[in-house]
Amino acid sequence: ADAFSGHLPLAMQPKLRAPTSSRRAPVAIKMGFFDNFQKAVNDGLQSPKDAAAGSSDLDQYAGYILPEGMREFTFDGREIRELASVGSYSMAGQNAPKEPAFEAPKKQGWSPFGVFQKEGASGPSRSEKENQDGLLNKPYMYDGVSAFCIFDGHGENGRLVSAWAEKNMPAYLSQALSEGRAGQLLNRITDAYRNADQALLKEFGYAAVEDSGTTVATVLNKGDLLLIAGLGDSRVVLGLEEEGQLGAQAVTLDQSPTIAAEKRRIEAAGGEVRGEGVGRVYAAGQQFPGLAVSRAFGDADGKKIGVTVDPQFIGWKIRPECDWCVIAASDGVWNAIGNENAVEICNRYRETKDAANASREIVEQSRKVWEAVAKGRIDDITALVIYL
Repeated sequence: ADAFSGHLPLAMQPKLRAPTSSRRAPVAIKMGFFDNFQKAVNDGLQSPKDAAAGSSDLDQYAGYILPEGMREFTFDGREIRELASVGSYSMAGQNAPKEPAFEAPKKQGWSPFGVFQKEGASGPSRSEKENQDGLLNKPYMYDGVSAFCIFDGHGENGRLVSAWAEKNMPAYLSQALSEGRAGQLLNRITDAYRNADQALLKEFGYAAVEDSGTTVATVLNKGDLLLIAGLGDSRVVLGLEEEGQLGAQAVTLDQSPTIAAEKRRIEAAGGEVRGEGVGRVYAAGQQFPGLAVSRAFGDADGKKIGVTVDPQFIGWKIRPECDWCVIAASDGVWNAIGNENAVEICNRYRETKDAANASREIVEQSRKVWEAVAKGRIDDITALVIYL
């Protein structure tokens, strides 16, 4: 398997929101789109300060690890370092309001339809929905490597899929880590995702996952190395500080079907991408499956038309002087408050390393935004915070 899917898996997310506090301006570290590495460098992507171009020695990097280093990426030999703290929080969304079938009477009593209504009970009402998000928090999962995942299920059986992945992915990732030496690890992890996807299909059958699946954002850590695998639109963001300025650095790419490389793969497999913005994946001339991401677990219909379970990777060598937290979250967070506001919230708890309350506030603030602006369904919201 090609660990890089033929492209550099890295991009700055567009339209970052300004931090809520004017105390510090965000660090503007631009990253070009993942299918053009040279453009990324030209646009300001930080290259290793002490490494010659093309170095495969991971110790020569600071921050982003170039593709040459990624091809030899390994956790072997890294000293285990305890993370300062890890915390997570999740909140179920709400279904779209249902309009009443008739004008509700002003007072409680008999109606022409034989229905009793309470006084003032008019207009649409919301109902709680099943939380289809999931998360994985596995310190020292295998040989000192810690694993953290965010799952965001979608479709009728989205929770079935995300719960299955939450339960089973540690075994698949552990096997990949046990087999993946330098030059092999990313391929072994890609194989693990593929094998897990096939096992999911075999266990529940095609009908259960034909239009249901889950995105996954995975963070693996040992010592001073992070390996991040993105699948879908759950996102991982680094909180950093350079020269007294806070920064929010996205280290996954939201895998939208409208991205040129993703669209080409889908169309080559007989699919179509329609719609503005993120777009949706459809079978040619059909109205299904209408998937808003180009990579996911499950989604068996989509797999026939170019949707893939292969993750995209980025490696990061932690810079103790400026990298201080990692946020992994479902799109219920990012669509509401954006990257920089999430980092700003984590900064409030930075001194005490209170990851539990940082993740809780991220979720609660995101929910407030949804409640203020959402006219329909409110998304599930999940965040995991790691203080390095």
